[in-house]
Amino acid sequence: MNDQPSSRRKELERIRRVSDMLCSGHATLRDRYSRHALLLDLTILGLSTWLVALAFVQPRIGLSLTPFRLDPALWVGLLAIGTFFMSLIQIKVDWKKRSDAHRLSCSMYADVHREVGSALASANEFVEEEYRRLLARYDMATASSVELQERSFLPLKKRHMLKIAISKRLDTHPGASITMTRVRFWLKDNFGRGEGP
Repeated sequence: MNDQPSSRRKELERIRRVSDMLCSGHATLRDRYSRHALLLDLTILGLSTWLVALAFVQPRIGLSLTPFRLDPALWVGLLAIGTFFMSLIQIKVDWKKRSDAHRLSCSMYADVHREVGSALASANEFVEEEYRRLLARYDMATASSVELQERSFLPLKKRHMLKIAISKRLDTHPGASITMTRVRFWLKDNFGRGEGP
């Protein structure tokens, strides 16, 4: 019975750690999919603009807008096919929707991380109701969030742990180069060389 407050605290500390890591993972994927969606949108916009420009200019100007000395009519056809193909990719991959799903998951895990952190900072013992509420909050975030794919879990965890290690290093060495700190950690972890944290 004396072990119960200690085991509750350990479980909440674990939930806080895991939710922090999941928040970082979802934030990484949110940003990655958002960048992909933006790049695809800009590609479609660029191809469409080029296509429209070729459709409404004089044939002499159309020649200067056509690369590789291709026939302008052929180039218009290729641009139309490219634009259509990119639009199909956009529909299929739906990176905006994926980014939004990871944004929501990140937000849910960030709320869990914050609430559990507040509870850990303010209480030495946890009443059963508060403990159960925090567990339910974590379970709800897990059930509602988009799942991280198995193949991306370890790279995302590595990225999160590296972020924590660099952050701790910067606490004591604020002038350190982030890139050089990454190199030091890489050398140390892979070859046993470099300066430790």
